[in-house]
Amino acid sequence: MERLSIKTPDDFISLMGHALGYWPQESLVCVILDGQQIGSTLRINLPAVGRDNHRYVHDVVKNIANDREATGVVFGIFTPAPWEPMDDRPYEDVMESLTMELSKHNIKVRDGWIIDDTSYSNYFQIVPDPLSRSRLDGIKTSQLNAELVFRGSSIEPGPGFRVPILARRDLSEEVFKHCIRIESMTPPVATAKARTLWGGLLEATDLPTDAQSAELLADFKFISVRDRLLADIPGLDDSLGDLLLGQTKRPPHWQRVDRAQELLLHLYTRADGPDAAPILTSLGIIQWWEGKGSRAHQCFHHALEADPNYRLAQLSDQMVGAGILASWSVDKNSAYQPPMSRGPRIDGPGTV
Repeated sequence: MERLSIKTPDDFISLMGHALGYWPQESLVCVILDGQQIGSTLRINLPAVGRDNHRYVHDVVKNIANDREATGVVFGIFTPAPWEPMDDRPYEDVMESLTMELSKHNIKVRDGWIIDDTSYSNYFQIVPDPLSRSRLDGIKTSQLNAELVFRGSSIEPGPGFRVPILARRDLSEEVFKHCIRIESMTPPVATAKARTLWGGLLEATDLPTDAQSAELLADFKFISVRDRLLADIPGLDDSLGDLLLGQTKRPPHWQRVDRAQELLLHLYTRADGPDAAPILTSLGIIQWWEGKGSRAHQCFHHALEADPNYRLAQLSDQMVGAGILASWSVDKNSAYQPPMSRGPRIDGPGTV
């Protein structure tokens, strides 16, 4: 397997941006290490003022220790909070507690940086020196960043979920007709018919026709059918509940998940009003599977704009808000990687 190496702080900070797909704000980002090999990347909001830090540290440690092969962590604290000479380190109490709790799991904090909008500084320097800060745009010249960009990866300014701008066509009348047909079927027959259409499109390369789009928009409006179609996306033979919650023993087929997202984005451009809520919610669940909580929240927010009473969007958004992560996203063997980053093994500090 091809190997890419991390040798500098610029490489590590670049990896954080590429792994997330954007530059986070007010976030703690942890890159998990398995010896000299890079594992998954965890992002969590920095603790709010007045929050129970013990609970916060417990949640972070739980997600890191979920990777049973983890031996170390490097972190980035993304915040514009000022840090002047002789000041306490930002979030020092939290990071001391986190370091201590991780050591109980034989996981060592290897290094860390505090990163603002334009520069970064090593978190462990004894006397912070504002003049020693490195420019953040210096990562553009790092070897790892250049290789990932060459492969097609990019780092967006923020976590916004971008929906492509396409000519929209209102298929609500056709969707309504399909809903009547589905209601006339028994649930097993309706589900089987929907799975045949959905499965064929997941295996194809073309986008659905308007007739197929209308049928799928109707299918996603029925709870039992919707859940089955979502569970079909990872391409695994497992229980429906484990598939929806991203906690199967085997990793999903991420190329198939990418294809599902492409199809759902297309369906969104053909949806109108409440018809869009199931599609946006499904897109949010995919983002959650991939460990992109901020993007998942945005999808659920837009779904609730389309239908304020859409229950799955309400419950899913509460789950994301509580910091619950899909098991896939915290296991390096199953965590999502962008298509251009799949394949090469990325080794940690000190490797050649």
